[in-house]
Amino acid sequence: MKKSKKWLVILALVSALCLGLLSACGGKNESGANPNGAANGGENGAEEVTLRFMTWDSGQTLQPYQNAINAFMEKHPNIKVKVESVPDNYDQKLLTSLASETAPDVFMAWNYPLYVPGGALEDMQTWVDKDNYDLNKYYPIIMDYMKYDGKLWGLPTTYSTRAIYYNKKLFDEAGVAYPQDGWTWDEFVETVQKLTKPGQYGFIMTPDDVMTMQPYFWSNGGDMVSDDGKTVDGVLNSPENVETMTFLKKLYDASSKINSAGKFSTNNGLESFQTGQIAMFDNGMWPLGDMLKEGKLDIGTVTHPLPEGGSLKGIIHTSGYSMPKAGKNKEAAWELIKFMSGEEGIKIITADKFAFSPVISVDEQNGYAKDPYLESFAKELEGTDKLIASMRNEKWSQAEDLIRAGVQAIFYGNADIQKTLDDASKQAQAVLK
Repeated sequence: MKKSKKWLVILALVSALCLGLLSACGGKNESGANPNGAANGGENGAEEVTLRFMTWDSGQTLQPYQNAINAFMEKHPNIKVKVESVPDNYDQKLLTSLASETAPDVFMAWNYPLYVPGGALEDMQTWVDKDNYDLNKYYPIIMDYMKYDGKLWGLPTTYSTRAIYYNKKLFDEAGVAYPQDGWTWDEFVETVQKLTKPGQYGFIMTPDDVMTMQPYFWSNGGDMVSDDGKTVDGVLNSPENVETMTFLKKLYDASSKINSAGKFSTNNGLESFQTGQIAMFDNGMWPLGDMLKEGKLDIGTVTHPLPEGGSLKGIIHTSGYSMPKAGKNKEAAWELIKFMSGEEGIKIITADKFAFSPVISVDEQNGYAKDPYLESFAKELEGTDKLIASMRNEKWSQAEDLIRAGVQAIFYGNADIQKTLDDASKQAQAVLK
């Protein structure tokens, strides 16, 4: 009964989270089935196993994973993998399937604080220990995203940091020099002002996407919540964060306010960037390959601007391959996870500049850190030592809603920054207790 109630609470939380997101990414060849129903594949004569693999990717973003899965099935002829693409309401559907013990054998997961409390995820450390699997092959900060509450819940898929894209044509037309890595907050605001005119945005800064504001706070010595995810009051409303929010308000006033405020977010401005309506926008590396192939825009990328005396601390987008505790094909699922996350699979997935590899050796072989378009993204990883706030507390989505309301009051209503952050801190603190 207690477990059922817990799942009801979690499903209610994820419903709210999904709404927010919508408004805003060489195994062993063993055979047979174990006594618990877990099956293996790869040897001649082995029982055939069909795995269900669930992802939020679809279309072009699904293809790299499908390519790796195809390679896996060639290597393990007794294991078939059925891909289930769920681009909408992913968290809701995953949690529902976990609660009803009908979850896929392997699934992508990005928000372990949300999934773990229900008790339906498999502890991956058991499988790592069984095979003496080397976790040191991965970037340590990426592995931190795979953990919650002291346990390991997945092996990493890919990762991307974020950087600023800019349209060189619009810069040239305005007679503005291209931005350089290490540029300052003041230079950013000044550049945005010069590139803004009726019908054209220098940059889009909205209060809605609170998550992508975090690197600005980090680079100025601030944060939204304590490292243990328990304390907001005294952290969110710090002097450093007041200074950061003052800068973000200036950035909003410099461009977004002049045009149709709230029409875009840092994630969904891609189409407007491609049509020349936005001179600069903030995103991960995912759209880069397609933009370069199309060849319609002359673009550049640059790291996020820094405050005086600040240091670059980029945000990381990553996810893990996980499996359910109630899974019936765990041995085969583990083989798939090892392949997809290991050197062979990740080399296939990260081809064509789709994403960075969490496996350090493959990342170095790919050479993306030296690519003129990806160099800025690579630099964003170098100084990163923070997990995004949602990875620190299972109730963060509720706290973030309150913070977002405060940022909206600052941007749209010119509310006093210190007082607003003080009020938002107390409200968010009450939610996390």
